[in-house]
Amino acid sequence: MDDQILKGLLSSETLYSQPSVIRDLTALADKPDVLSLAGGWPAPEDFPIEEVTDIFNCLVGDYGSQMLQYGPTHGFLNLRKEIVKMLHNEGLKNLDPDEILITHGSAQGMNLCSQVFINRDDVIIVENPTYIGGIGAIQLRGGKLKGVPLDNDGLDTQFLDHLLIELTRKGVKVKGLYLVPNFQNPTGVTLSLDRRRHLIDIADTHNIVIFEDDPYFELRFEGERLPSLKCLDQNGRVIHLRSFSKTFNPGMRLGWIVADRRVIQKMITAKQFIDICTNSISQFVLLEFMRRGLLEKQIKKNIEHYRKKRDFMLEQMQKYFPEEVSWNRPTGGFFIFIYLPKGMKSADLFTAALDRNIAFINAQSFFVDGSGNNTIRLSYSQADYEVIEIVIREIGSLIKERL
Repeated sequence: MDDQILKGLLSSETLYSQPSVIRDLTALADKPDVLSLAGGWPAPEDFPIEEVTDIFNCLVGDYGSQMLQYGPTHGFLNLRKEIVKMLHNEGLKNLDPDEILITHGSAQGMNLCSQVFINRDDVIIVENPTYIGGIGAIQLRGGKLKGVPLDNDGLDTQFLDHLLIELTRKGVKVKGLYLVPNFQNPTGVTLSLDRRRHLIDIADTHNIVIFEDDPYFELRFEGERLPSLKCLDQNGRVIHLRSFSKTFNPGMRLGWIVADRRVIQKMITAKQFIDICTNSISQFVLLEFMRRGLLEKQIKKNIEHYRKKRDFMLEQMQKYFPEEVSWNRPTGGFFIFIYLPKGMKSADLFTAALDRNIAFINAQSFFVDGSGNNTIRLSYSQADYEVIEIVIREIGSLIKERL
């Protein structure tokens, strides 16, 4: 088919969408001979393989026909009840199972948010930089992005407030805001409690919805756990997205949405025309995993594992990086964010690194305004200690050569 003919047949959303640059870079870096700190994926050595195998074998004899059948679109009730218990312990009280929708990971959650809330040309505020997957879901619906800068306390809510006032003055209606409040991807920063409260006030004042994407919530290494934006929300403005990919395993593709039941009903309708229901086998296995108390143990194991890796990577950076380089110290999650010396471009460094068979993420793609050309994202989640040391040493060497 001719390119012009095909272009005339494709939907405007498809023409508007762009592939994930991060996925492409990660695939490029994921060759057998490349040592990589690019992929922000869970560590496979920590997957609960024996436990999942035992649970599956126990369940398939008693519930095989149910496990292999379609399930309810909103997810199995008993699993939603277990999630209600978990969220109650996090401070989200008086939650009803009908305010929860089980999804194929938090990625599907944001996709459903975009379908239910975003029209073409709607303005959505995002962190700058922010997670590529969130940006993609918004852009696929034709949403327009406006970035708000981050600092060590997360999203700059004073800047956000001024931006919303200025846009309102110009007659621009902002529909919502997307953010990752805990151990953000790519920067690793966490939104402070004061700013969380301020953000809720801003949302009420300017009548916007908040898409709270929180896949790393449980992976806090130190410090006091902060309440989710959903816990602080009194008016149903927060759509809370979570995932089991970082705490259970990513292959079973399980996450959930917490929202006003009227919103959940709209999302159920949208999901019915996407995939009918979420994987039944995964839900059965996860439910039993939670009932046996294994999820809590797995989370503790993950925290200890990733904390040690973070500390090791920070030690190597201190050892091998020149003083002209700066970085943050995340209190959880998977990522450390690097600022290269002024004038040094991360894209050039990335190309030179691949020539040495090492890889990381050029973080400029996370910036919605095209800035950040001297930033890189490193992930300690998947690589072993030897790879971490080698890659950090080589990156340090490349930086020093360019100085």
